[in-house]
Formats: sequence, structure tokens, C-alpha cells
Amino acid sequence: MLNSPVLTLNSGMIPIDICNVKEAIVLQILDKAEAVKVDDQQHIRSQYLTLPLPRVIMLFNFHRIPRKKVVYSRLNIIYRDDMRCQYCGKRFKMDELTVDHVIPLSRWHSMSTHHRPESPNSWENQVCACKRCNTIKGNKLIRECGFSLLRKPVEPKYMPYLIISRDKADRYGWLEFLNYNVRVVEAIDTGPSF
Repeated sequence: MLNSPVLTLNSGMIPIDICNVKEAIVLQILDKAEAVKVDDQQHIRSQYLTLPLPRVIMLFNFHRIPRKKVVYSRLNIIYRDDMRCQYCGKRFKMDELTVDHVIPLSRWHSMSTHHRPESPNSWENQVCACKRCNTIKGNKLIRECGFSLLRKPVEPKYMPYLIISRDKADRYGWLEFLNYNVRVVEAIDTGPSF
């Protein structure tokens, strides 16, 4: 129970982190935070104290909104494309998605440098694709298989600070607090990590 996740808000009620119950209680005892949502059915008990299990806390004197550099990764390509296949346009769950090279690696050196991005493994040459479309495309160029891209792949300027699955947000009662700085995704629930 002490390792259960707790959503942490800054003093402006903007989500900035996820801590655990133990850390949340310490922040409350040190008068650095207050619980804004608790689970009244579960309590933390000690010899001198009984507290309802915190689910969301707000820090008193922290006003900033942390920013993070957008890191090039498979996961961030999927999030950039909003978990939507860039060929068929449908949204999928995480386990049904892949990342596809628009210009396949096997064809990279046969393309003129004028018609390709600087690197095959880049924001500009990779897109989110469903497994079916990726299989159909294979090592072809998109025009060779009759596909077109929903939008041109580019490096994103901003990504939300937190990415949380809808299942977990719903389970812990966080949904009402996730209006800014958070991307809520439809994902397979694989355990307590976020």
C-alpha cells in the first residue's frame, strides 16, 4: 500500500509528478503538501496518526511546470502520432502498434539525398503504423503500395510531461485532474509503473 502511486500537483493544481503513498505522507507531515483526494476506504495507521490513503496531493510552494526535452524514441513517435496509424488513420492500443520507416532502411541508399531526411532513424522518417499496414507496406515506398501519410512526420516541439494510462487514472481517481501537462492514453494495463 505504501508504494501505491499518488498524483502530485503543483500549487496551481497542474500535474507534475507521480510519487508513492509513503512520499506523499511525508510531504503532508512536513507541511509541504495537502491531500486533495483521498481513498476513505483505506487508511495508513501509526501509533500517533491515522490518515486516509492519499490519491492526489498538492504541493504548497511549488509553482513551476516542469518541461522536458522531447527525446527521440519509438514510444514518443507513437505518442506524437496520437496512437493513430499514419497510413489507415485508425487509433489502436499500444500492443497493436509499430513504428515504420517511411523510406525503408533497405531502400535508404538508393534514394537521392534530395528526397530523404538526414537520417533513416529520425522523427522525419518514422511514423506510427498498425501491424497490418506495416506488414502490407513492408520495404516498399508509400507510393508503391498506394498509401499516403495522414500528416508529414516532424519533430514535436512539445510533449506532455506525464503520460498516464486511462485505466490507471480511472482506478486511482485522477481523471478530473488530468487537464493540462498530461497525455492520457488507452494502453494495456501491465502493472503499477507509468
